[in-house]
Amino acid sequence: METQHETIDADIVFAGAGPAGLSAAIHLRQLIDRHNLTSPERMIEEPELLVLEKSRHSGGHLLSGALLDPCSLKRLFPDFIERGCPVETGVSDESVWFLTRRNKIPLPYLPEPFRNDRSLVISISKFGSWLQRQAEELGITVLDSTAVMEPVIEEGRVTAIRTDDKGTGKNGQKKPGAEPGLQINTRTLVVGEGSRGSIFRQLDERFGLQPQNVAQIYETGVKEVWKVPEGRVKAGDVHHTFGYPLPSSVYGGGWIYAMTDTSVSLGFVSTAEPDNPTIDPHWNLQQFKLHPFVTSILEGGSLLEYGAKTITSGGYHAMPALYGPGFLLVGETAGMVNMQRLKGIHLAISSGMLAAETLFAALLNDDFSAEGLKDYARRFEMSDAHSELHAARHYRQAFNDGLYSGLVKAGLKLSVPGLKRTERSSPKERLKPGNRAYESFVRKRENFRPDGRLTFSRSDDLYASATRHEEDQPCHLKISPDDISAICAVQCREEYGNPCQYFCPAGVYEIDHDATPVLRLNPSNCLHCKTCDIADPYGIITWTPPEGGGGPDYKTC
Repeated sequence: METQHETIDADIVFAGAGPAGLSAAIHLRQLIDRHNLTSPERMIEEPELLVLEKSRHSGGHLLSGALLDPCSLKRLFPDFIERGCPVETGVSDESVWFLTRRNKIPLPYLPEPFRNDRSLVISISKFGSWLQRQAEELGITVLDSTAVMEPVIEEGRVTAIRTDDKGTGKNGQKKPGAEPGLQINTRTLVVGEGSRGSIFRQLDERFGLQPQNVAQIYETGVKEVWKVPEGRVKAGDVHHTFGYPLPSSVYGGGWIYAMTDTSVSLGFVSTAEPDNPTIDPHWNLQQFKLHPFVTSILEGGSLLEYGAKTITSGGYHAMPALYGPGFLLVGETAGMVNMQRLKGIHLAISSGMLAAETLFAALLNDDFSAEGLKDYARRFEMSDAHSELHAARHYRQAFNDGLYSGLVKAGLKLSVPGLKRTERSSPKERLKPGNRAYESFVRKRENFRPDGRLTFSRSDDLYASATRHEEDQPCHLKISPDDISAICAVQCREEYGNPCQYFCPAGVYEIDHDATPVLRLNPSNCLHCKTCDIADPYGIITWTPPEGGGGPDYKTC
């Protein structure tokens, strides 16, 4: 029997309470209030704005370094400091290092686009919670623990969304107190799910939003927050690194940001490549911490929090269409991340404000047609966000031929005696288990023993993310039994060595070729990073949202 969904109406629905979605809702309310005050003869009847968030609170699923360029926040809230915006500190000193196994070599010159002297060090989870409070003070409704499961498309247009059912058991049975999700009718859906969201994926399949000739690129960022002894850092110290522990053929790097004199955000970014099974984001972070430079900061400290997320990094040319019939894309969902600056929060806020200005005009003119929503793309083309992303349009692709050529192309000069450029290996050279590089990687991983003080297992780190899910619910990671028996058990084993064991930073996937089925899933471990949906070489894993309220519960990430 088909589930009957209660239907409610809203004017604008915002899928995702991140910086983009909340900024869009806030700015739209600001524009309406300002207009109604100054133009009473053309009053806009107060619209119903509804923000939906799958986490237990806004900010609970947000993770970033995070350095904030305050340019767009100042436009949204010129008095953001007076409003209690949770800024940890400003950037006081910054360095970029090339790491070898034991040493660190400074980059002698840092071009202007890479500098962070005007940036603020923040916790994005705290920032998201603060933005929610600003929205609610303006009368905007934010529904947390509510996952948007699918768009409703009628006559070629998004007309509504459906939210998650509550209280469904693993086998689809209804538990006591079960409640079906809502169908929320809307004039426009604003999609701000972050990287590789499930609603975006469904819209892309229906409307072909992604450019045909440019593939999107993703990375996986894995992060820890530490309390460290006094004297190791000073608030505002910012370090970025290239090199160790990655081979030169793999894109990625590390960061260390001093939030206070005794707390640091550190993490590691690894490219999420479906054809490279030796990329293990969690292991890369643990190896990164073993570098003497990083160890000298952390030793004697304690882990406070852990998390992971994917990053949309393809840049300007890989951006999807920003609008479609009945919807707008904002923030990272729209590809608005500048990997050259390692920043996206200010672009998320900017895109939200541009979307709000488009929606304000739509409300004023009572025109929510695709032609009316197209104005969002025009506004973006005239914006500072467009100028910034266009200027950095070739940055990430410059590293497709390896680290050293990428550094040169990016204008980051590096001279290390005896260091030779290493080309990326071809897929044929790195696909098969049995080649030297792959076997070496597996041996290193098998021999690695986390010490529980500086380095941690996936399960220990996962505990620090406060991840929890309702155990008795349908698995949100969709893999068909036929694919498990044919691909996981045979083809993937032979061609890739079952890389899901490595690329998932939460230990969701376990392989045992002596068991049937060979793949064991631990969906309750899921950090919602979506690496599996991206890095799976066969595309047989589909990430969908679990029951709302599940997942990590970040407080300081």
